[in-house]
Amino acid sequence: MIDFSRLASQLGDFSAYQRQEQNRHAWRLETACACLDECAPDWEPLAERARKAGRGPLRGIPLGQPDVGTAPGSRPATVTVVATDGSQIFPDRHSDPACYLLNVGRIALHYGTLDAPLMRAEPDFRYSRGDLDDLAPDDPATPEASAEVVSALRDEQELDWLHKTAVEERRSGREIVALADGTLIRWMLRGMKNRALETTLLARYVAILDRFQEDGVPLASYISRPGAAEVVNLLRLHRGEEDWATGDDSLHGLLDRHLFERVLEVGERSTTFQSRSEVLSQYGPHQIVAFYLRLKGEVARVEMPAWAANVPGWLDLVHSVLLDQAEKGGGYPIILQEAHERAVVRAEEREMFFRLLAGRLRRDGLAGDASGKSVSKQVPRV
Repeated sequence: MIDFSRLASQLGDFSAYQRQEQNRHAWRLETACACLDECAPDWEPLAERARKAGRGPLRGIPLGQPDVGTAPGSRPATVTVVATDGSQIFPDRHSDPACYLLNVGRIALHYGTLDAPLMRAEPDFRYSRGDLDDLAPDDPATPEASAEVVSALRDEQELDWLHKTAVEERRSGREIVALADGTLIRWMLRGMKNRALETTLLARYVAILDRFQEDGVPLASYISRPGAAEVVNLLRLHRGEEDWATGDDSLHGLLDRHLFERVLEVGERSTTFQSRSEVLSQYGPHQIVAFYLRLKGEVARVEMPAWAANVPGWLDLVHSVLLDQAEKGGGYPIILQEAHERAVVRAEEREMFFRLLAGRLRRDGLAGDASGKSVSKQVPRV
C-alpha cells in the first residue's frame, strides 16, 4: 500500500517543479510567437533552408505562410464519412499454441440521407506460421509474432478496411471522407531493427495508399493531443539554435499544438506542412503533409497524402467534416469514437478469448501448454 504521509513532501516538490515549468513554457511560447511573426511574411527562404538542412530534428516544411489561419467552410449537406480503428490480443507467451487476434471497428455514416449507417467489428484470428513467412520471404528465420509485428499488422488492417469501407459505402454524386485514427507515418517500424521486415510492411501499407489514390478517395488521419514539434523546430532553425539544444534559452519542450493554440482562432486550420520523416523515403508518391486544426478543447494534427491535399476542394472538405464530427462528439470526432468502441478488446473479452480457445482445443483432443504462472492465475488460492 502507499504511505501517503511519506508521499506528501514529494507532492510538494512536484508542485514547485510544475510552477517553474509553467514559467519556462510561457517564455518559450512568447518567444516562438515572436519568431513566427518575424519569419512568416517571408517564409520561402526559411522553408528552403529547412529542405537543405542535414540530419537533425524533424522540421515541417511550410507550403504556405505559416502564421495564416484558414476559416472553415460549410459541411456539404449530404456527405458520407467512413472511419476505422483497431485493437488486438497479443500472443500470450505463457501459453501455447501461439496465436493472436486483430479486431477492426469500421463505421460509415451517411449525413443528409436516409441511408442506414454501417457499424461493424471485423475480428481476424491468426495462428498460421505462413502469415508471418510472407513478411520476410527471403529470410530463413520467420519473424516472431512480437507486439511490434502484431501492431504493424493491425495498422495495415485498419487502413485496408478503411479503403474497403469507403468503396463499399460510396454513393454516386455524394462527397466522401475516409478518416483514420492516428498517424499515417509508419515511423514506429524502425523500432523493429529489421530492414527486410520493415520494407515488406511499408510496401504493403503503401499499396493500400495506392488504392485510395486510384479510387479517388479523400484520406485523412486525426491525431488528438499531438506530440509533434516540427514547426517549433523550424522556428529553432530560424533562431539559430543548435539542433539538440535543451537549455533554458531554447524552444526545446514547446510543441506545435501549444503554438497553434495561440495562433489560430477556434475552427481555423493552419497552412499545410510537409513532413520530413525518414521513413517517407519509402512512400513513393504518397508524401505526407499535415495541418493543425484548432477545436474548442484542443489543437489536433491532421495528416493527408500530398496528392489528396492537392485536389481542389478536398482540404476544405476534410476541414469542414472534422469540425462537424468534433462538435457531434463533444470535442473528438464522433465517428472515431464509434470505431474505437467496436474495435476495443477489454480485459474480460481477452480472458474469454483464451478460455474459448483452450476449451475448443480440449474438445478436439488437442491439449495446449501453459506456464506455471498462467495456471496459477486461473486457480483461486485464498
